[in-house]
Amino acid sequence: MPLARISVPAQLPIERVHALADAVHEGLVETCGVPSNDRFQLVCRYAPGMMLIDPAFPNVTRTAEASIVEILFLEGRSIDQKKRLFRSIAERAVSAGFSGDDIMIALTENAPVDWSLGRGLAFGDHHEPLATVPVIP
Repeated sequence: MPLARISVPAQLPIERVHALADAVHEGLVETCGVPSNDRFQLVCRYAPGMMLIDPAFPNVTRTAEASIVEILFLEGRSIDQKKRLFRSIAERAVSAGFSGDDIMIALTENAPVDWSLGRGLAFGDHHEPLATVPVIP
């Protein structure tokens, strides 16, 4: 169950933002076995001057459309899966009109106990029958 934060410049047309969000989700489904209905994304749009991104580090050429994708998900993906995920997202973004150099991706992994999907319960505790789970106001 990944959570993706997608940071984009405010001037990027909404269709391009959605295309990047789709690229991220489709890449996760294709390479990491994420269920297709397991989509949790936060899109943040930044005004000019609010995304301070080096235009050339390391040996790339970023444009005003440079965007950052942060993915937080459960530990357990292989190095190969992560590399394939990076390629998949970048290829899909390029197909949507982005420059490959404009897509920066950062992954962070953690354990199931680090997640609560609601009701104040740790991830593993969600397997209790819903009828017996109290709803915390």
